[in-house]
Parts: sequence; C-alpha cells; structure tokens
Amino acid sequence: MQLDATNRTPAVSVSLTGIEMKGECYPEDITAFAEPVMQALRDQLESVESFQVRIELYYFNSSSAKFLFDFFEELEEAAESGKQISIDWCYRADDSSMQEAGEDFEEDFEHAQYQIVEI
Repeated sequence: MQLDATNRTPAVSVSLTGIEMKGECYPEDITAFAEPVMQALRDQLESVESFQVRIELYYFNSSSAKFLFDFFEELEEAAESGKQISIDWCYRADDSSMQEAGEDFEEDFEHAQYQIVEI
C-alpha cells in the first residue's frame, strides 16, 4: 500500500516488513484517511512475526492524535501477543512539540520496542 503525501496527509508506505508515515497529518476526513491505513496495518500484522514502524510527522491535529493512539494500540496488542514490533518516532532536532508527543505516546507501550529518534 502506498499513499502519496498531500498538504494535509502524510505519505504512507506499507510493506511486508513494516510501515512508514512521513509528513503532516490533519486530514479533513480522518476516517477516509485512517480506515485504509488501519486495515493495511491489521492485514500485515496477521502475517508477520516482526514489524518495523517509522513515524516522521511534522504536525498532527487532535483527530489525528486519536488515530495515532488507535494505530499504536494495534501495534502494542500485536507485541503483547508475541510479535516483535519496533517503532521509531522520529522528530526534527528543532521540533520540541513532536519530541514531546513522541514521549507521550511512549508511555503507552509495554511490549513493543519504542524509540524516540532525533533526525
């Protein structure tokens, strides 16, 4: 699955081994953006034992935060069931708000490997 970035949504690339998301995330219709991404994530998680996730967002709004919580919850559940899940939350060195957001999400992980990466 490949979604090109728009001025309101990030580029999303889903492969057999992982998912990457890069850009800004404040779609007009969060459901239209989130549903196919969540379905692709679920489909991939069913068939793999390990999965890599790289998130590089520059901005997201509150409805996208809810999507991210759901996205991360799916990953944490997969990790809890025994899959190796590795997540890199990437933020630019001068973007303290994305660093703090990454730190907030980190608190919800117990089983998945979660790293905050300065880029």
